[in-house]
Amino acid sequence: MTSLLFPTDFSTHTTAALDWVRLFAKQTGATITLLHVYQPVVPDTTLPTVGDPGLGTLTALELEDIGRQQLVDLETKLIAEGYSVKAEWRIGAIEDEILETARVLQSDLIVMGRSDLSTFFDRLAGSAVSDVAEGATCPVLIIPMTDDSQAVRPAEVRTIAYAMQPKTSQSDVAQQTDWLIDMFGATLVVLTEDKLEHNNADLVVMQLYPAGGFLDSLLHPNKVSALVEKSDVPLLIYHQPK
Repeated sequence: MTSLLFPTDFSTHTTAALDWVRLFAKQTGATITLLHVYQPVVPDTTLPTVGDPGLGTLTALELEDIGRQQLVDLETKLIAEGYSVKAEWRIGAIEDEILETARVLQSDLIVMGRSDLSTFFDRLAGSAVSDVAEGATCPVLIIPMTDDSQAVRPAEVRTIAYAMQPKTSQSDVAQQTDWLIDMFGATLVVLTEDKLEHNNADLVVMQLYPAGGFLDSLLHPNKVSALVEKSDVPLLIYHQPK
């Protein structure tokens, strides 16, 4: 692993995942790419203006400046801690820009924090996490957050649980977990669907298969796929090779 992508909006539920970014970067020596996707605020032309530009435009420019400075500050902080770090600034749709950046950089891993989706903005971020998990070609590590935006589990890997599915082979399990076991000296347990809830692992690993049609998903819900939005344990997602 040489390239680790960490998308952040500088909110507490993304910065709390930083400890997991640090953990994987330290263990692998990978370069961390910090990515902030800026979504421009459309100026409200109904607001009073003072000369040109209007107040709405000034607010948008101020938000952009703040975001750029936060990105520089985070990059500087991690470099001071001894990590290899780069920063990327993009403008556009969050999930699209994350996926495109991962493709261009040939990222080996994407790390994202996931909140409990309690507010509109949390749901927006949560939707981006799900979209990235489904659309990425590299593994995606999702870190669930508590209500007060802290990581549910400390950044350590002693026990790894593999979420087994009917399509998964033993060679899949070995390929996706052997390097983690060697790197962390961890113990592996294999879980069937009926054992997924209330497991005590530090990390769950799964493979995400292409979703079936609506009727198929309704009649045959996949509990493993549901982990993307519901797992209370950090989740490492692999994708079926295309």
